[in-house]
Amino acid sequence: MLITIRHVILFMFFLVSLIRSASINCSKEKRCKTTRIHGFRTSDCYNMDFRTFPKCLPSNIDVIELSQNRIRKVGKEELSLYTHLTHLYLSDNLIVNLEDDTFTELSSLETLDLSTNAISKVPASIFELSSLKTLYLSNNMNINIAESIEEAMPIHQSSLTKLDISFITEEDSPTDFPDFTELPLVANLDITGDQFSVITPEHFAKLCNLQILSNHNVTTEFKDVCDCWKINNWLTSRNVQFTPFYCPLKEQECKGNQINQDHLQLFEICKEKVNTFKESKLLGKVGLWLGIVVTASVICGIWIGCYIKRRKNNRTTRYKEVLKLDHRTN
Repeated sequence: MLITIRHVILFMFFLVSLIRSASINCSKEKRCKTTRIHGFRTSDCYNMDFRTFPKCLPSNIDVIELSQNRIRKVGKEELSLYTHLTHLYLSDNLIVNLEDDTFTELSSLETLDLSTNAISKVPASIFELSSLKTLYLSNNMNINIAESIEEAMPIHQSSLTKLDISFITEEDSPTDFPDFTELPLVANLDITGDQFSVITPEHFAKLCNLQILSNHNVTTEFKDVCDCWKINNWLTSRNVQFTPFYCPLKEQECKGNQINQDHLQLFEICKEKVNTFKESKLLGKVGLWLGIVVTASVICGIWIGCYIKRRKNNRTTRYKEVLKLDHRTN
């Protein structure tokens, strides 16, 4: 029987499951509904009163839905059981602290929902997850997101395109607006209900890929009273969907204030990063397909070589048998 790579992988998963079952008592753990949805292996544990992160789900699971439970702690040890995760939903739990290495094993993670918890500090390592595209942090405890992003720098090729940081500041406790220099792909940003110490046109110049800005009920100051109109005009001219910021002066009073050339330069630098990222992704896909083609060619070559050799050996064997038969006949 021909043993393929797929068979080997399935056997490894089976072996891991056996070892884990032997070391963990799964009889007392609640059973989540595990199905395949849109091609993803999904475990639905929504609102099942879990107090700890489950340990008995299939090890090759893609999606875990754990929203609306009572989980207080999530660590690297628990998540290391599910390294194939692409989507993890932990909204509406009781999580307070997250260690910096909590999610480092999840190299395939694309969506992470940590909204509606009691988290006060986001691990900087989250922004270093190369596959992460969507991050929900809304309704947490006075998170200084600018500080977390700064601690993560330098960030190499972040895939983050959607970031929800709405309602993460406490009343009368404004924080700095994040520096998105190394997160150039962010296209959907939600800052609804937040309070920032100051917002400048420079902040948005670094968001060259921005398409949707949810900014209802945002409280902020401006270094220059006319920065408010600069920001509104900047976002409007780039077709960003947003709610215009309330400006203390009329627009006519700020007509003489033009966008700073330094800001335009920041915008172009951001665009270059976006283009470089897209090109590297494209090259990566091309390289992957080339690798598959080369591997397939090598395997086919080996198979053809073995086939030819086998036929040659068979012919040699038959020839020898004919010679033996002739010899006996004579």
